[in-house]
Amino acid sequence: MAQHSLTVATVIRAGDTTALVSLPEWCGGVILVHVPTRMLTAETCLSRRDLPGVRLYVRARLTAATERDLDLQQWSLDVSQARTAA
Repeated sequence: MAQHSLTVATVIRAGDTTALVSLPEWCGGVILVHVPTRMLTAETCLSRRDLPGVRLYVRARLTAATERDLDLQQWSLDVSQARTAA
């Protein structure tokens, strides 16, 4: 299986249970990835309402053929964005 790479992800929508995230380096970002909203709020310390539009970093297998094979790990908030928001 391919190695994980650090990549940028942008939250497009954050529902009660599922968030939709775009990864520009995977399928050009046009296929949205389903991520548990609760996991993103826990990893970023942001509320669900604050997630849309937020840029994050995540480790992913960018050669994956399917969403499941991305094996997304180690989410973190873009620090430069956090400073701007503060």
